[in-house]
Amino acid sequence: MPTLYIHPLSTPALSTAFMASALDAGIETKIVNLMEGEQMGEDYKKINPMGKVPALDDEGFCLSESAAIMRYLAKSRQSDLYPENIQAQAQVDQWLDYVGYHVRTPFSRIQFNTMFAEMLGQEKDEKSIEFGRHILSTSLPHIDAQLKANSYLCGEAMSIADLSLLATLDPADHLEVDLTPYPHLKAWRDARRSEPFYKHVHNHYGEEIGL
Repeated sequence: MPTLYIHPLSTPALSTAFMASALDAGIETKIVNLMEGEQMGEDYKKINPMGKVPALDDEGFCLSESAAIMRYLAKSRQSDLYPENIQAQAQVDQWLDYVGYHVRTPFSRIQFNTMFAEMLGQEKDEKSIEFGRHILSTSLPHIDAQLKANSYLCGEAMSIADLSLLATLDPADHLEVDLTPYPHLKAWRDARRSEPFYKHVHNHYGEEIGL
């Protein structure tokens, strides 16, 4: 049975957890204790030498990086979440990249300085938080416009790009990132969070550790 290694506060890992849940294909999920350094242990580094989450072990075939894992799982299970048509794939890849570079990166600035800096003995960088919020104010309108015109990022069917966006936005409430200026994005997010594949992972971001 394939095993997916994640941590519930890692948004890249969450995207793969949502993927595994949406596929409902017998993929085991294990939480890696990042705070205790389990990701740097010898056993885990045999799976992912970079010492990061997520990682996948599919009966000895090991893979890291969330987008690569989602593509692999979709292809290996012939899922429409990553379509076979080359132009449809290109559209998914386009939005997957957009989410990664223009939404997840600024979100990560806010998340690190709001949630993790103090845990790691570092000072909160308010300028980095401010810059992250500024970048989101320029990137989220494009997402909102796309979801005004389409039910999902790539048209009328959900794809791995949607799962990546959903995971990226999962900490929005906890980080006080206001999505109300983007009504189509907010409605899309609310709808996805009510679906069984989301609720099978958790009811809200950080639920597993009591947030």
